[in-house]
Amino acid sequence: MGKLDKIFEIVSFYDECRWSRKENYNLINFFDTKKRNEKSNLDDDTKLLTHWLCYISDRQMGFERIWDVGGFVFSELADNFKKVDTKEGLFSLLDPKSGCSFIRKDENKPQKDGEKETYSFIGKKHPNELIVENYPNDIENEKVVFKSRYLPSDYYNIRYTFDLLFEYENNLTCFIAQAYHDCKKDKNRLIQKILFSLYLLTYYYEANGQPSYETIKEQGINISNRTKKVKEILSNREKFEKEFNVFVKTKIFQQKRAWCSLRDFLKSPEFNNFFVNSMINKKYLTETELNELLSDEMLHKLELPGDVWNNNSKFRKSVFKGTDYTDRKDSFNVLIREYYEKRCGMKAYPEQFDITFDFVPRMCDKNNCDICPIGYLSDGGNDFDKVCINDKDRYCPVTLVGCGYKNMCTGHEECKLRSIIKNKR
Repeated sequence: MGKLDKIFEIVSFYDECRWSRKENYNLINFFDTKKRNEKSNLDDDTKLLTHWLCYISDRQMGFERIWDVGGFVFSELADNFKKVDTKEGLFSLLDPKSGCSFIRKDENKPQKDGEKETYSFIGKKHPNELIVENYPNDIENEKVVFKSRYLPSDYYNIRYTFDLLFEYENNLTCFIAQAYHDCKKDKNRLIQKILFSLYLLTYYYEANGQPSYETIKEQGINISNRTKKVKEILSNREKFEKEFNVFVKTKIFQQKRAWCSLRDFLKSPEFNNFFVNSMINKKYLTETELNELLSDEMLHKLELPGDVWNNNSKFRKSVFKGTDYTDRKDSFNVLIREYYEKRCGMKAYPEQFDITFDFVPRMCDKNNCDICPIGYLSDGGNDFDKVCINDKDRYCPVTLVGCGYKNMCTGHEECKLRSIIKNKR
């Protein structure tokens, strides 16, 4: 087994640990709960839609604020969207002139001469305990305010999403199920085409580029024309294939937020449960169809969401040291997919490298190469055994130090990680 094969398996070990306990991944602070881990009474698709909305705003912000504050506001917005039965009602949810709008102008921000007006998302309900205790500065007049980093782009992405989902029973699961039915004959590219459909749902733009704050004030972008164009692509297979082929060549590795969301729907224990329940209860997919969509074969088609963590120079250098990829400048997710496709029968797969989100800040950025299992393969992690302590009564120190994951030690004899690296030469 080559070095990169072993690194794939090491990463797969971390990935399995990541999804084995709720404490190891992000949970949403739904507006109808007091605390993040309490049971919400929202229906399953509303929870999935909230998750999708949170990822729309997941750009260059602390993830805790997105899932705690953004999750609170967006879950109420999603719940209200579910009850809309007219386009007028839909528009009012995100029209700053409407009394029931979830977007408002920042009245309290001092306006300098020539400075443009800014906006924020705002909920209708009083903040719950989690918000009060941890985010008091995000409360105004007893309402929760969420200022995403990329307003107004996030605002319009949400408007695009809602306007198209209105044609699909106000239901994200319905939209994904339709994408599955439309594309299921092309099994080898099914996941890619579902992802492309989700890209069309939210992230597809006209040639005139991103909107500005002024367009919020004037409501100057014609949402209906955009929706009409996307529906034409989705309903015309020739147009769909043409646009899809361009997408694969130019954009498929750049869709971090869409890949993260689809990944969570398919493999996160929390959101996969919502996904399965919504599909089965609404009879959008049969159990056979759902099992195909959730199969290992489909998980292996997921692309790694490319970001600063897996493209970290120290991590890349350690992974690719002594391989044909040492001097390649391509994005990390492109190279990992390329290598995977050259190997047959690998149990690990590219998306699992997303553990770098947790791994790189704790290991690479802190120069912990001496205790790193990947460094151990490259003769750099010579103190690895000082961390890998054999004690079944305690958390695994390797996953806890490396990624912050809380998983019980299995003992050296049963440890998958040790079986991967024990014969490194």
